[in-house]
Order: sequence, then C-alpha cells, then structure tokens
Amino acid sequence: MIRIDAVSKRHGAQILFLEASAAVNRGEKIGLVGPNGAGKTTIFRLITREEEPDAGQIAIDRGTAIGYFSQDIGELKDQTVLEAALDGAGAVSAAARELHELEHALADPERADELDALVERYGEAQSRFESLGGYGLEARARTVLAGLGFAPEQVDGDVGALSGGWKMRVGLARILIMSPDALLLDEPTNHLDLESILWLEEWLRAFEGALVMTSHDREFLNRMVGKILEIDGGDLITYSGNYDFYERQRALAEREQEAQYARQQAMLAKEEAFIARSRRARATRRRCSRA
Repeated sequence: MIRIDAVSKRHGAQILFLEASAAVNRGEKIGLVGPNGAGKTTIFRLITREEEPDAGQIAIDRGTAIGYFSQDIGELKDQTVLEAALDGAGAVSAAARELHELEHALADPERADELDALVERYGEAQSRFESLGGYGLEARARTVLAGLGFAPEQVDGDVGALSGGWKMRVGLARILIMSPDALLLDEPTNHLDLESILWLEEWLRAFEGALVMTSHDREFLNRMVGKILEIDGGDLITYSGNYDFYERQRALAEREQEAQYARQQAMLAKEEAFIARSRRARATRRRCSRA
C-alpha cells in the first residue's frame, strides 16, 4: 500500500534518513519507534507529501486515502464540536459541503435559469455522497465523539470553548470519522483518559486498513501492533511482532554486536601480540647474526 524506497532526507545539518526503505501493507498495524528527533514525524510528513525526500521516493497505491493525525490540528473555532469533526473528514466532508452548496443554489430564485444544470450536478453530488457513506456520517461522528469522551451537550456546543486537550480529541475524531485506507497516528493517546483509550483500542482493532502509529504509551503500543518499524542511524529496520518482541530482538542484536566486537578486539589483540613476537624474534636474530 505504501512503499518507502531508498529515501534520504536531511534537515539542516542533520541527516535523518540515508537510503532507507520500508513497506506498509494493507491490514498491517505498525508501531513507529525511535529516539526523539530521529524523524518519526518526518516519515508521516513524507507519506502525506507535506515534505519531499532529498532522494528516493514514496510510492502509494492509486486511490489510497490516508488519514493523518498530528499534534498540530490548527485553530478550531466558530463551529460546533460536531461541525468541526465533520469538517475534516476527507472526501465525504467535501462531498457534504458540495451537496449543501447545491441545495442553497437550487433554492435561490436568482439562479432559476441554471435549474437544469444544478439538478444534474445535485444528482451527481448526491450519488457521490451516498457512495462515500455520507448519509450515515453524522451518526458515525456522534458515535466516535462519544467514544472519545464527549457528552451529548458538548457535541452540539462551541468547539472554540474547549481546552487544548479536548480540541486534540476533536482532531483525532476527524481522522477516525473519515475511515481512510491507511491511518497515520502521531501519539493518539495523548490527552485521552483511560476509558477513551480503551474505546480507541477497540476501534483500531476493528479497523481493516493499514495503521502506522507512534506512542509513548508502550503498553498500548504493545497491545495494538504486530510489526515494529524502527528508525536507527538513518535507516528503517523492520521487526515482526509486538513491542515486547521488538525489545527482546533488539537486546539480542545488541548482545550479538557486543560479542562480535569483543571477538574482533580479541583477534586484533592476538594479531598485535603475534606481530610484536615476530618483531622481537627478528631483532634477536639480527643481534645473533652480528655477534
């Protein structure tokens, strides 16, 4: 579904990726891990075309809809919570806006001479809206918002009156409502209480598309993913298994590297000792020959 092919990326003097490659397949649930500043957010921005690689390419299957939840959701105001959640729901949200605009146009007596064309456009927009599941959109939005902890009165209240943490929940709701083919979630459990985290976990388990996410909640990550993508020294390393398995495999790899280094050092010491003995032997022979 998504292929990262020999990608290199530099931010200023820092090299984040150097000919790094990885793949995200349909239905996979992947944890993206690495030290702070390693480039986790950059990977998301490369996939969504918000940034371009310096070399290599990101290939995405044709027709794949990607939903990206980041910690930067922009300014939310002058809408109800429900309207703000629906407003960012991707193609179905755009189709809803078009349908709403056409309804106003059809009711405008000053556009009576455009009636036939408007009716035709309305029929096409209505068909597109229906194919995207638009008629169940509001019910789906209310279900998602309730799962993320919003009371009914909050859903119809002013989004601008919410705290920053609750606005982040609206931003997350937007992405879940759109039901894309692939989800990119950057720290989705931030600002969520335990009940909302458990609801999100169940929602993601039922999600049939691809999922790539970062999370400082290691237990949540461990329960959710079956594959780990690690950013390490400019490369992308794939581990099959959950977070616990990744930690064991990484620890094993580090022990093997340490053992290999120890063997190399021991061999080097032997070679240096052999060279030293050879030099001493040659010096002894030279002294003997002069005597």
